[in-house]
Amino acid sequence: MQLLNSRTAAARLIIAAAGAAVLSLATACGSGATTPAAAPAAPATVADTAAQAADGHGGMAGMGSADLELYAVQTGTLGVVVTDGEGRVLYGSDADQTNPPQSRCTDACAQTWLPLTVPAGQEPQLLGVDEAAVGRLARPDGRSQLTLGGWPVYVNRSDDGQLKQAGPGLQSQGWFAMSPAGAKVALPG
Repeated sequence: MQLLNSRTAAARLIIAAAGAAVLSLATACGSGATTPAAAPAAPATVADTAAQAADGHGGMAGMGSADLELYAVQTGTLGVVVTDGEGRVLYGSDADQTNPPQSRCTDACAQTWLPLTVPAGQEPQLLGVDEAAVGRLARPDGRSQLTLGGWPVYVNRSDDGQLKQAGPGLQSQGWFAMSPAGAKVALPG
């Protein structure tokens, strides 16, 4: 009988502890408490990025979480290029300069070619991308834009992350994909 009472008492303690935890969580949720810092932030969607561009905040500022990732990815016709965490190819522009890095893509250009930005003090996660090639520059609006091999990098607003072949004519317009070492990758056509 003593064993049964001990088990019953232990069960009551477990149930009471679980109830207190649930009550504590419910109270925290109802009091306007914020999500714990360890909870990952949702990455920006293409729609979020387009909305930011439309309201004058173009770029990847919505991805200003620890989730910003750069990947070296093998593609069919381009070879190995760098993509962001959403699979969008990173591009550079011949209109920009590398020494010192400077972006000339502003205003209307930055509505189509979204600068890849990251909050100050935060580093992107790299997979297959040369860490020594990754840098930053200050944009005229104060945001920090990533560079690869000194080239300011961008994603194309219409890139859906499906690694489709880059549109013909981009190279003749001065745009190129980026290699993991920060070099130009020639585009077809």
